[in-house]
Amino acid sequence: MERSDRGSLAVREASGEDVEAFAEFLTAAWQQSGPDAPGFAGATDEVIAELVTRDALLERIGGTDRRMFLAWEGGRIVGFAAMKRIDVETVELAGIIVLPSCAGRGVGTALVDEALRRGRDERYRTVIVRTETTNQAARAFYEARGFELGEITVERVGDVSVQVWELSHDL
Repeated sequence: MERSDRGSLAVREASGEDVEAFAEFLTAAWQQSGPDAPGFAGATDEVIAELVTRDALLERIGGTDRRMFLAWEGGRIVGFAAMKRIDVETVELAGIIVLPSCAGRGVGTALVDEALRRGRDERYRTVIVRTETTNQAARAFYEARGFELGEITVERVGDVSVQVWELSHDL
């Protein structure tokens, strides 16, 4: 199990043993953030309830085309990042959430660093990330970490169309 430590913050790849703690994290992140928060566009209480079931979480953890990294602090998950293989050269940083109560403490940076390190280790050439065009803070966060702004696309989240920026980082 890979692990990156930053003081009391530890980042490691998720496993089946983390499902209960991860469900608690996602529920807390939703409760702290709410449906209008960046990263939760189109989500509802029902969508979150489906996402935190054991089967749904086990489906998303690991596998040949997915990686999920959890940031732990004080015995609880305070952030996560997911990577999804797009093709032999490209991987997507498909999700990153940090508890709002833990923002500004380096959790997001530690997760991005781990995703970039793993992307290099797995011999990808590019990492992409998509974020809502209304989320200036996320855009600035990724650009400060070496991602370059690309095109605007539209993604469907449930019944909602969301405009997103695609940013990329060469490995």
